[in-house]
Amino acid sequence: MLRSDPSQVFLFKSWPLIVFVGLTVVFWKIRFKWAGLFVLVFVFLLSMFRASLAVIEIPDGTIRYRRVFKWRELPYAEIVSCDVSRAGVGIGYIRLKYFLWPWGKLYFILDEHMGRGRLPLLDFIQERIGK
Repeated sequence: MLRSDPSQVFLFKSWPLIVFVGLTVVFWKIRFKWAGLFVLVFVFLLSMFRASLAVIEIPDGTIRYRRVFKWRELPYAEIVSCDVSRAGVGIGYIRLKYFLWPWGKLYFILDEHMGRGRLPLLDFIQERIGK
């Protein structure tokens, strides 16, 4: 079964939130400065992006994804393209025919890298959509 790397899920989804809470506590203890607020806003947006990453699995040829609790199916007919994201190492994206809240695309955690640029999860999806 093709799926997002389970060892990376905690790293990508939880650590940025922990860092944000830690930085908030640190900035709360020291005197308020506007530069600190800008850092907190940046870290908050980064942590929200990372927390919204989906976990993908393809158990029987159908794509299922989950952001928090509920699994949803994703028909191949709705996929326009997919590739590795520039947003970070280990993150891929699926561009759909419609806007997917909040970032416009479905960003997800990639599977384990197989060497020489091969990512079986992306290869399988790209083969199915004909790209």
